[in-house]
Amino acid sequence: MQFRDYIKLPDASGNNFYYHPEQLTPIKEEIEEFLTLSPEISDLHLAKKVLFSHEIQSNNQVEGYGYDVSLIEDVIKRKTQRVKSEVVKRRIENLYRGYQYILRHRKIDEEHLRELYQILSKDLIEYRDLIRMGEYYRTDTVYILRNGRLDDSAIDEGVLWTQIPYLIEKYFEFLHSLNFNESMTDEYIKSQIMHFYFVFIHPYFDANGRTSRTMALWYLLNKKDYPFIIFNRGISFAGAKYGKLIADAKDTKDLTKFLNFMLETVKLEMEKETVMQTIANNCNHRLNGVDYQTLLYFLSMKRNKTVTDFASFYNQKNEKKRVFEIYKEMILPLIEMDILEVVGYSKKMFSPDLNNMFLELNPQIVPKEEEMQLKRLKVFQSSKK
Repeated sequence: MQFRDYIKLPDASGNNFYYHPEQLTPIKEEIEEFLTLSPEISDLHLAKKVLFSHEIQSNNQVEGYGYDVSLIEDVIKRKTQRVKSEVVKRRIENLYRGYQYILRHRKIDEEHLRELYQILSKDLIEYRDLIRMGEYYRTDTVYILRNGRLDDSAIDEGVLWTQIPYLIEKYFEFLHSLNFNESMTDEYIKSQIMHFYFVFIHPYFDANGRTSRTMALWYLLNKKDYPFIIFNRGISFAGAKYGKLIADAKDTKDLTKFLNFMLETVKLEMEKETVMQTIANNCNHRLNGVDYQTLLYFLSMKRNKTVTDFASFYNQKNEKKRVFEIYKEMILPLIEMDILEVVGYSKKMFSPDLNNMFLELNPQIVPKEEEMQLKRLKVFQSSKK
C-alpha cells in the first residue's frame, strides 16, 4: 500500500489534501541531478531576464491570452502605439508591476497578498464584482470557468465565501512551515501545492489563476529556487491537461498527478533553457527577446520543423501573422546568425519566391544532447522528410 502524505491544508469539509511522495521520487532525482550538472540556470540574473518578458507571456498564455514577446517588450518600454486594446495593455502591465513587486518585497503575508492582488487585478475586475469584494476577499459565490467556459454538467462554485479567511490562514501556515526545505525540488513541490490550494480557495471573483501562480513565483524567488520560475512556460505548452489535473485533484483530494505534471513540465523547460543558454554563449551575436522566443518555439515543436510548421505553432499561441512575416521577423535572423540551418526544401511555397524550408539547429553551436544532460528534449531530430 502506497504511503499518503497528508498536507495540513483542508478542503471545505475539513478533509486534508494529500499526495504519494514515492511516485514523485524518480522525477525529483532526475531534476536534482540535472541541477547539479547544470549550475548555469541557477542564476538570479537569468531569472530576471526570463521574468521580463517571457514569463509574463507564459502567465498570460496559460489563461488563453496570446501576446507576442515583442508586444510585451513594447508595453514594458511604454511603446504602446500598436496596442489597440487597453485591456491587453493592462494585463501585461499588471504582471510586469506584480513581478517587480515580488522582487522588491520578501515578506509574504496577508497584507502583501492584498497589495499584490490589487496590482495584478487593477482595472480588470468588473464593477458588479468590485462592489461585492470585501476588504480582502470576495463576499459572494464565484463561478469557475473550465477551459474558458462554464461546465453546465458540474458547475464549480468555489468554496463558500465565509470559509475563505480560515482557508487562507491555513494557506499561510503552510507557506511558512519548515517541513519542505530538504532540497530545491522539495521547495518547488511546496510552491506548487500552494499554487493548487490558492486556486482551490478561489478567494477573488477574477485573476485567481495569475495570482496563485505569481504567489508561487514569489515563494520560489524568496527561496532562491531560480531554475523553477519557468513553470508557467511548461503549463502554457501543455494545453488543457493543466486545468483537468487541477479539477481532478479538487475532486479526489490527491495532488500526486498534478505535482508530477508540474515537475515533468518544468524539467523539460529547464532542458530547453540550458540549450538556449548554450546557443547564446556559443553564438557571436547578441540574442534579443524575439530570438529567444523563436528558439523556445523551435525546441518545443515535436513534428516536422519547417517554416510553415513553425508559423502554425506560433499562430496557435499568439495573434495570427502571415507565414512570410513570421519567417522574416523570427526565422531569418537565426539563419543569418548561423543558429538555424536550412537542410532542405519542399515544393510548397509560403511566398511568391520562397519554397518551404526544412530547418535544424546548427550542430556546431549546440553540443550533443548527452553533453548537456538532456533526457526529455530531443534537440536533433530529422526535419527533412
